[in-house]
Amino acid sequence: MAISSLTRFSMVILMMMIFIIPQSFFWVKLPFLGVVLVWMLVEGTRDRWKIRSGAFLPYYLIFCFLSVAWCIVGLARVNPEIAIVEALRVYVVYMAIFCVLALYVSNLDYQAHADRVVIAGAFGIGLVALYALLDHILQLGWLPQWIKDDMYLQVGLHRGYVQMNNVNIGMLTFIVPYLLSRVLLGERDERRKWLFLGLAVAVTSAVLASRRVVLVLVVITPLLAFALTVLAGHARQRHLRRFVKFYTIPLVIAGAGSALVIYGGFDFLDGFAARVAGAFTTDADAPRPQQHIALMAAFADNYFWGSGFGGLTSVVRSDERPWTFELTYSRLLFNAGLLGMGSLLLFFCTYLYLTLRKIRRSAHASIPVSLLTGFLAVLIAAASNPYLSSFDFLFALSIVPLILNSRDQPRPARATVKGALQ
Repeated sequence: MAISSLTRFSMVILMMMIFIIPQSFFWVKLPFLGVVLVWMLVEGTRDRWKIRSGAFLPYYLIFCFLSVAWCIVGLARVNPEIAIVEALRVYVVYMAIFCVLALYVSNLDYQAHADRVVIAGAFGIGLVALYALLDHILQLGWLPQWIKDDMYLQVGLHRGYVQMNNVNIGMLTFIVPYLLSRVLLGERDERRKWLFLGLAVAVTSAVLASRRVVLVLVVITPLLAFALTVLAGHARQRHLRRFVKFYTIPLVIAGAGSALVIYGGFDFLDGFAARVAGAFTTDADAPRPQQHIALMAAFADNYFWGSGFGGLTSVVRSDERPWTFELTYSRLLFNAGLLGMGSLLLFFCTYLYLTLRKIRRSAHASIPVSLLTGFLAVLIAAASNPYLSSFDFLFALSIVPLILNSRDQPRPARATVKGALQ
């Protein structure tokens, strides 16, 4: 029993570190990861872990098979070997690790703890953002420079907005949609105030960091969550009312901000408005459009099979790793070609359908739908950010098999027959 409690504690700490210190300090996460993996190995010999869904293992096997296939294409194209090794490490080894972690979590009553872990992650990110800002203004110097460098604790003060490069701000692409979905879909209980507080901290952190993709996701998330709720057959009239009320908030804020700029002399807000509006405009000379043009030109040369992992183009994002790009799907189309992208699209659409079918049959939908909303939000954010090329952000790709393999109370048959909106 003590070992089991230690394993659960290690899993919680590991998830907290994935949220708060992603893409850094892997050596700190390794002991906690090791505890969970060793416990899974020991208990697995006793047949303690149940695979309830026939789609669980095929999810990881198909993903790894596709990854290996395009590593072979990369070898055939004589791409840099280190790039192919990196792809194997990220998309095969790391995904195998997350397969074990997802199996462990899905055998627990994780839904009772998911909110607490995500809220704690939001608080942790908020504290890091607050420290980075105060350290820049007051020169606190409490953290060694090597820690600040590893976490990219860089702050820029501009007219009307602050910009931060903290690596953990990217995790808000999951945390904010999850918490917002839970607020809109969840019941009115004592936990709701903590969901609101966690959401407020997460959104404030995104505003402080001027992370535009998170602010865009705030607008998109209610539509996404409501669509998933309808498709899963759990939509209610109260959900629709909450979604409609939510969209009045941005309109009021936008109207008040415009009035302050026009009549109140708050001209500094122009900087923030221009920063947010920049997410919807394209500068042909900016790095990302240049990468997209180069990737599409290279894709045209090998449009069916693609270049394989490690392919190079005329635009170099990093001298040390010239095969990396910020645009995830443009890069995937270049690497995997029409065949690979078509296979991935079919793969994820099939598993999205299976997940929605599982949620439709479940008695409780709020947390699974919120997890699925966070998963899709990360996929949207990854379009212009290389999130899915690191260990920590790959946790999002295990949300679908986690839901499929979870224990849940079956939904009463009569409730399933009733219409979508009640």
